[in-house]
Amino acid sequence: METLLSGESDGVVVDDARHITDVLINLDDRCDALTVSLNDQTSRSPFNYPAHLDQLDPATGELSLVVTDAGSLKALTLGEHRLTLRAENNQTLRFEAIRVLEAERFGNALQLRCAPPKRLLTAARRQRVRITLRKDMTVSAAMTCFVGQPPLQATLRDISSGGCLLSLPLCDCASLSEGQTLPEVMLTFPSGERFSADASVRHITPMPRSDQAAVGLAFSHLDRPRHRQLAHVVASTEREIAWRSGEGSRLAAPTPLYTSADHPPHKQVKRQRRRSPRRVSTLRDIARNQHLFLLALQNDRPLPVERLERSANELIQLLSKGRQAFFYGLACLGDEPQWMQHSLNVAGRLADLMLAEPALAAETHRAVRAALIHDMGKAMLIDETLPSLESEMSDAQRLHLRDHVDTLLAALERAGYPLEALEREIISDINERLDGSGYPRGVTKEALSPVARMAAVIDVIDAMTRPRGDRPALGAVEAYRYLYNRPARFDHHWVTRYVQRHGFYPLGCLVRFSHGYLAWVLALDERGQPCRVRVVRNTRREGIFYDDDINRVDFDQLGRLVESVQPERYGLTP
Repeated sequence: METLLSGESDGVVVDDARHITDVLINLDDRCDALTVSLNDQTSRSPFNYPAHLDQLDPATGELSLVVTDAGSLKALTLGEHRLTLRAENNQTLRFEAIRVLEAERFGNALQLRCAPPKRLLTAARRQRVRITLRKDMTVSAAMTCFVGQPPLQATLRDISSGGCLLSLPLCDCASLSEGQTLPEVMLTFPSGERFSADASVRHITPMPRSDQAAVGLAFSHLDRPRHRQLAHVVASTEREIAWRSGEGSRLAAPTPLYTSADHPPHKQVKRQRRRSPRRVSTLRDIARNQHLFLLALQNDRPLPVERLERSANELIQLLSKGRQAFFYGLACLGDEPQWMQHSLNVAGRLADLMLAEPALAAETHRAVRAALIHDMGKAMLIDETLPSLESEMSDAQRLHLRDHVDTLLAALERAGYPLEALEREIISDINERLDGSGYPRGVTKEALSPVARMAAVIDVIDAMTRPRGDRPALGAVEAYRYLYNRPARFDHHWVTRYVQRHGFYPLGCLVRFSHGYLAWVLALDERGQPCRVRVVRNTRREGIFYDDDINRVDFDQLGRLVESVQPERYGLTP
């Protein structure tokens, strides 16, 4: 039966099976951040594996859980453990002493058939019950990670007098870490009323089957006026939910907090969206795996090594199935952070060159694995002194950024990552130069292997053709010329081979024709010239957009191919 816990926790323990089953039935993994940990862990930083509740038998209480991102869990040994299912919502619930009856692996996920939990514990105070917003209640949130930097945009999922749960894209979580103090969190309600407070990050949990993460925050340093405002917000939210659910009294009405005079309700118009090709969806899955790997590195969690292995395999398979479609697909990831786009492109181009070299082809998988994570150390350096990787940096910040190689290698060693010799070579030497002017070791050409020299060329070309805080992106020809004219720094052989493979108008770049048309390069001929493009605009006809695939036989209607141009100049993305 229910028992009150003494002490500061002021929580509740429930051992009644029927009560526990009723609580489980009301869980919703679309709102609750569900995780699983082993052995009823009570240490300060147990690792919680993201999960979702698949099935529940109301009669027996037996449940089926799907544990995602569970590559480091061994299915055969789970029967020796007891699990804890944690819901970061509804008073932060802990379902303890769960016995695994059967475990089956599906890729990186585990399907677990479990006996009912023996105990339910909530450590949250009764007055801090979390109120979960309905799907039709939209409250925007802005999290300021560092003073002077643009806030991260999120959506409120639940709120209490002690904190809130937000959801935001997983790709925006690089600047967040568990235990971090945020100088401001701003909630903006439909009425226009705003509530702001500083907060600390309690947890960052990837949401299953989604590119979103649930971030739990605890409010801190609330003065009396903000305490009163928060109480008003929580009470209004609870009343609004009751009214929308039809559970209020006959006199119930919408609350002013969720009523917008400026934006009356209107019918939502469904917009037709261009469907992403399957290859782009696979690349987005690879990017998600990389974000999960970084999240584990940043928070000292077990690394999802199997996901990295699978990402390397899938990338190579995509390239093998269609080289031109693969590189165009890479250009369609413009909503990912620059460091992520860079890592995926370096990995793809490294695989492309190595597979074309019989002496190196067998090493491709390990090289791709290293390239996928080689830049993660930069994201791990984000802090008050280096709050952004994409804004203009001072000389001191750029010098500090050079620590990213040692930062990544140290994190991989702490996590017990099985770093092979070739992987270490690429991560350590991709920023080195033949004349010793690179970093972190400043070694010369005698110490650099062919793969390291190749990777350095690919890395610099890709970096130069991306916009940076202190300069716009360069065109491919400008980047080629820069490296070609510096044979003392960059291996002339690999510069030449790169140009031969990718041409002066690389797949996925934007080109301009003499009649004003702008088009994405979809395919190249044997001489490296565009032979198929997707026309999207004409600079001479403002406000008119196209979506037409044109083959070379019809290029005459577009005019002469003039040059490659930067998409940012025209506000375009593939």
